[in-house]
Amino acid sequence: MSLRPALAVLASLAWASAGLGAEPCPGGRDLVLRNGQILTVDARDREARSLRIRGSRIIAIDAAMPRGERCVDVIDLGGRTVIPGLIDNHTHFIRTAQAAGPFVEGLESADSIAALQAAFATAARRAEPGEWITAIGGFTHKQFREKRLPTRQELTAAVPDHPVYIQIGYSTRGLVNDEGRRVLKAAGIETTDGGDVATDGKGLTYVLRSTNESRMRRRFPDYMRYATSLGLTSVVDHACCDWLGAHLVPEERPTTAIAEDLWRKGQLLLRLRIQYDHRDTRDQADVHSATARIANTTRGLGDDMYRVVRFGEQTIPASAPDAEILAVYQRLARAGWAVSQHTIKHDEIERYLRLMEQVNTQTPIRDLRWTLEHAFEITPDQIARLKAIGVGVRVQDHDYIRNTNSSWNPGPPYRTLLESGIQIGAGSDSAVVGALNPWLGFWFMTTGKDAGGDLLLPAQQISRKAALRLYTAQNAWFNFEENDLGSIEVGKLADLVVLDKPFYSCTDEELKNMRPMLTMVGGRVVHGRGTFGKLVR
Repeated sequence: MSLRPALAVLASLAWASAGLGAEPCPGGRDLVLRNGQILTVDARDREARSLRIRGSRIIAIDAAMPRGERCVDVIDLGGRTVIPGLIDNHTHFIRTAQAAGPFVEGLESADSIAALQAAFATAARRAEPGEWITAIGGFTHKQFREKRLPTRQELTAAVPDHPVYIQIGYSTRGLVNDEGRRVLKAAGIETTDGGDVATDGKGLTYVLRSTNESRMRRRFPDYMRYATSLGLTSVVDHACCDWLGAHLVPEERPTTAIAEDLWRKGQLLLRLRIQYDHRDTRDQADVHSATARIANTTRGLGDDMYRVVRFGEQTIPASAPDAEILAVYQRLARAGWAVSQHTIKHDEIERYLRLMEQVNTQTPIRDLRWTLEHAFEITPDQIARLKAIGVGVRVQDHDYIRNTNSSWNPGPPYRTLLESGIQIGAGSDSAVVGALNPWLGFWFMTTGKDAGGDLLLPAQQISRKAALRLYTAQNAWFNFEENDLGSIEVGKLADLVVLDKPFYSCTDEELKNMRPMLTMVGGRVVHGRGTFGKLVR
């Protein structure tokens, strides 16, 4: 940032701070952000220079501010870009927020073994004695210059006094440091000389069982702060389920209890949107489970910060016969519920598409905003059939960290989907399958390149403008929140992000490494750095 914008920001912030509480203001003080490049992502993709916020909502855009007006605080953006708050349409946020050990920040964007070591060492300084330091998914060996995972010795050098466990994704081998190897051996779980842990899930299960409610409550705010530091203001979560490959009993699996307690206390930093996943054995694994949920749950239950929005990504286990899945779909359609369905391979897509087509013959689903998730191997014919019945596609970028266990063709076909005119939104499937960091997703969507810089999706790249819409307005639409979120417009909730680099003109590498200066949720600054740090409340 140049000296002139920096001084402008400092001057306006000092002025605002001096004005706070100087005179009583009925209804509170307004906040004006001016001298910015504001990408509204409205229907016409207009750009603005200023906006005004009162309470939690935007009340004016590019409106003149009367000279000498009281009860107004002003922030001079110094030409910075402002975008709507980012909405991730598919996460396992709550589960990751409650994983074992302090959150390891910076791992997703680490570009070397040394950077990984630094991230682990920083996390270890926040750990209790004997607490595990873990990283379960959300990264890949391809992102490091060395194109490999760290060795046992390198993990030990970074964290000598705590057990460390890392695992690239679901059902893959684990890797531990010396202390982790010692702890597992004492528990009767063998590792190799190199620190490898078998893929039978015993090591992962032991590590996950090492946490407790106190530790989870300590980790949860850290994960929220990390998310908002990236510009995320809303995430859709599946409110379930076991870590694939682990062997936890139902009572040990993650629940929404801590998230709901934080919500009741007004301590959520971002908006949580819940969709009920019914693969979990806490529920009956058949048609009666969803039937009971339909009868006892209110659509849209909650408020602006925490709300139930749909069923998915599994309404019933995939092992169920088609007749049971169809029965669940029909009951959900008749009850007016939105549905999202996990699909990756062509045959999966065909199976659930055919069932949705059958439902549509009895109960039109166009207005229910049903979706397929992932859809990596979707074909133009399948896209056309989905569009015909009003089913959209919510895609995720987890092939950015594609690993050797990925058995599908690389995807999703962003450009083909976008050009078809079907309703489409974008997300991460974080944090085991994908990385939560949305800027890695923007890189993947706009360059087609994976974490190692290899071109994975030739001819499927989309523009930055399109990618931004998929992460904002389109995801708000899928959540039935297009009147409140997803764009910067008068009357909408003031969810917005001030970027540290110009969105349209920065290089691809700069886009990938974007680090927002400020994130606001409903008019409240939940993240700020540099000169914006003093605004956080």
